[in-house]
Amino acid sequence: MASIPSGAGRLMGRLAARHGALSVGRVVCVREMGRRGHHSEGSALSLLGALDMRRMDLLCHRGPADFEGKVTEVPNPALDLSKTIFHNLTHPSVDPKGEVTAMLKDKFGKLPHWSDSVISEVCATAATLPARQFHADEKILHFMATECNFKNEHADGSFGDHLDFCAEYAARYYPGSSPTVLLLHSVCGVGTNLFPMDFAKLPKLNELLTPDESLHVQAFPAAQRLLFVNLLAELRSARSEKGGLGSLKGVSFTAFHGAKLTLEGDAFWQHLNYQLVHILDFLPLQRWAAHAGDPAVRLFVQLHQLLREEEKLKADVSVKRLQAVSGLCDGGGQLTWESVSAGAGPVAVVAADMYAKQLRQLSGMMKHDLGF
Repeated sequence: MASIPSGAGRLMGRLAARHGALSVGRVVCVREMGRRGHHSEGSALSLLGALDMRRMDLLCHRGPADFEGKVTEVPNPALDLSKTIFHNLTHPSVDPKGEVTAMLKDKFGKLPHWSDSVISEVCATAATLPARQFHADEKILHFMATECNFKNEHADGSFGDHLDFCAEYAARYYPGSSPTVLLLHSVCGVGTNLFPMDFAKLPKLNELLTPDESLHVQAFPAAQRLLFVNLLAELRSARSEKGGLGSLKGVSFTAFHGAKLTLEGDAFWQHLNYQLVHILDFLPLQRWAAHAGDPAVRLFVQLHQLLREEEKLKADVSVKRLQAVSGLCDGGGQLTWESVSAGAGPVAVVAADMYAKQLRQLSGMMKHDLGF
């Protein structure tokens, strides 16, 4: 068997560790839960350390919350955007005025300091939930480690942390889906024009996947960009005009590697649910009312609303905790884009347009067709 390069070996080791070994980072919480009569190894508490407190909370409560007053975010002096997946967005040719760079630093350049009450509640809840549900295929982990390049860091952790969270969430709360899709969702490209895998290796990857998994993995980065740029807006507009999307057969578009793909019927709605689970990892921790201009908030709220209204929300993604936040919901207690953006005025539109412009530039740089 060929030896694994050191960098790939480290990635494979990190991924493998998330699927078994006890992490030092959760020892204190484990001890505290032990004093309370809870045991970690047979519960979701065993994930703490592999997943941080924010992700653990999302897993425990199946959706986001506004933690204003319960978390303090302080600047992270160690953040270097040039070493993250966002470095292409901060290049002067793409962001000449530094607007996107400032937005990214504001969004990702903070470290959360959690209140004891949040830590205790998350740990206690995790102790009542089952242990790890997603167990990655060893052949796929080996492919990721030896055939792909995941060297760039996610802004608040390694690429592996993000992939692992998305797959674990799907395994728990998206019945009928394949969590492997979300483990591999970035392998055919990242939204910032990074490509962890040479597309010449796609046939080799496909040998490890079902045709359905392959379709969603290939589609993911381009579909995500389209949703941010104009696809979601078109779907919302069509729904408003026609009173629903029952006549929609699907969407055809160009993947990042140039393949013409079609998501039709159930596969289209299934893919939107994958996208919804993914965007959970980019949402703000607090002051949601002030974040209507955040592209991730916009996408999450609009997509959740669309899936809800079309009765296509299959992933268990709850907005119940956000419904308790003053000013976020409409008169009927529903979280809608209209209610979330009501107090933001033109700010939300300007921010979304600015981000869409950056994404169009990135597609132009790689000669990627944004038509559908």
